Amino acid sequence: MTTHPPTGGSSDRFSFSIKSLTMENGDVLNLPTPGVTVIVGANNVGKSTLLRQISTHLRAGSIQGRNEIGSPPILHHLDMQFTGGPLDAIEWFRKHTTVTRHRDVEAYHRPGTSDAGVTSATVAEVINQSGQNGLYQTINYLTFFGNAEHRMGYVNPVELRSIFSQPPASPLHVLEEQIELFEELDALCQEIFKQGLTLDPLSKMINLRVGKSKIPAPPVDSVTREYREALTALPFLSEQGDGMKSLIGLLLPLVTATYPVVLIDEPEAFLHPPQALRLGRTLGEQAASKGIQIILTTHDKNILAGLLYSGANISIARLDRPEHGATAAHQLDVPTVKELWSDPVLKYSNVLDGLFYRLVVLTEAERDCRFYAASLEDLATKEQLRIPDSEVLFVPSGGKDGLPRLVKILRSVKVPVVASPDLDILKDKAKLRLLVSSFEGDWTQLEKDYDIATAPFRQPREKLRVGAVLSNLQAIFRDRESEDVTTEIRKEFTDQLRLKDSPWDDVKQFGEHAFRKEAGAAAQRLLDALDRLGIVAVRVGELECFAPDLSVAKGPAWLPAALMGGYHTRPDAHRHVRAALGPHLGSTQN
Repeated sequence: MTTHPPTGGSSDRFSFSIKSLTMENGDVLNLPTPGVTVIVGANNVGKSTLLRQISTHLRAGSIQGRNEIGSPPILHHLDMQFTGGPLDAIEWFRKHTTVTRHRDVEAYHRPGTSDAGVTSATVAEVINQSGQNGLYQTINYLTFFGNAEHRMGYVNPVELRSIFSQPPASPLHVLEEQIELFEELDALCQEIFKQGLTLDPLSKMINLRVGKSKIPAPPVDSVTREYREALTALPFLSEQGDGMKSLIGLLLPLVTATYPVVLIDEPEAFLHPPQALRLGRTLGEQAASKGIQIILTTHDKNILAGLLYSGANISIARLDRPEHGATAAHQLDVPTVKELWSDPVLKYSNVLDGLFYRLVVLTEAERDCRFYAASLEDLATKEQLRIPDSEVLFVPSGGKDGLPRLVKILRSVKVPVVASPDLDILKDKAKLRLLVSSFEGDWTQLEKDYDIATAPFRQPREKLRVGAVLSNLQAIFRDRESEDVTTEIRKEFTDQLRLKDSPWDDVKQFGEHAFRKEAGAAAQRLLDALDRLGIVAVRVGELECFAPDLSVAKGPAWLPAALMGGYHTRPDAHRHVRAALGPHLGSTQN
């Protein structure tokens, strides 16, 4: 009796995805489908390990997968999600693979799988069990795992099939069959590398070559000597740089096959920033256009930015490995990421880089960042720090108003963050209270000391009278009537026309020493409490006060002059960056 392959399903009803990941410490990550989940974090927190463990759980099931992983695992469990039944899954396999039939057995083949393929009975068994025992032999049909080593292997030449009807054993065989897929890959290569590709099937080995022949390709049954020579002059893709091989090797299997779930480890490997940016965008576009789920690890802001520019559903999961205990995972879900990406401060700053660092220090302006970074680098040569200075990122906030927003963004994914505003943050109670709130501080515990410390500076200013201005001018310019009116003299005049200096000017000039007597004691308690929260105000007043005797007072010339003068190496500057590191991350010296 002959058994016919099952029919009656619909490929459109079938889907497969990972619904969620449960970490060993109990944290749960919910993964968008379709969309991209980006796993980030500092070095050595387990990003690549988590990706490998996801693959192991998918293949063997969570229970058996945990037994295979060893100790200590990061991933405790993952929830697979299927839609449709066995007949729908079988129709999906028929649509997205090469089908062979031998007697009453139907098998499905795809490059990278065994020659025997997977049978309809195996597909039905996996779907009936909802993947509880893993995907078994179907894993290489439903998922793709690309790391840097394996990706470059895809661009190597492969032998032509002895019979063209044989199932493709390589993505290059698929390109040979489906010209529209080659054209898609070629267009991506031209966009990213400004060079096209040519498929060379004329030798014993099928190759990808870089560039285009000036001689049009003739019909397959009348290949000319001139065309062969022109083709031979094009270099092999397999002989190009690692960046090009890695990127094309990643895109080849994604363009030539449909995988519902794609795992990618560090796609930015060997790429320049513009190429990484475009690859990120391409991966996001692939996820959106093909309705697939991508999970990738990265150390590169450019990959992340490219994904965000793609418009795909993006979720960001930051891993953190504490000194004691299991790796933790903190997630920004799709709606939150979209909201944050609409904020120009996030979109056009380097705050996204903070996801990859162990500490972020927020300052008011770019030159503050550069001065403090230089001071920290110098401090690291003189003291043993618990973390390298290279793992501390300084980010400008665009002024005091931008600090709370950035603090909330970074703290939402548990990035350690410190805010370092000028000391006149104390001038505006509402701004300081908002900043305290962004660190989840209790303002009521600080308000009493704040009121005492700032009381002398909140007195009304005296009005300036004409008589006082004239008297001051006469005193200043007596016996100077013959001098030419220069820029400096104009400044002396205008200085006398300003309102009487604000008491807060003393704070900028003298820093914490401007607070005296009872106000001084309250200011010290307040500043110490703010330090513990993570709000490390510049106690000398403002940036320029680190170089009080510098001839350049302010402006663009101040920073290079201050660095050339070595002011970043002085005790006040070291004291500030040491305080900014915080007691849990600071120097091992007391």
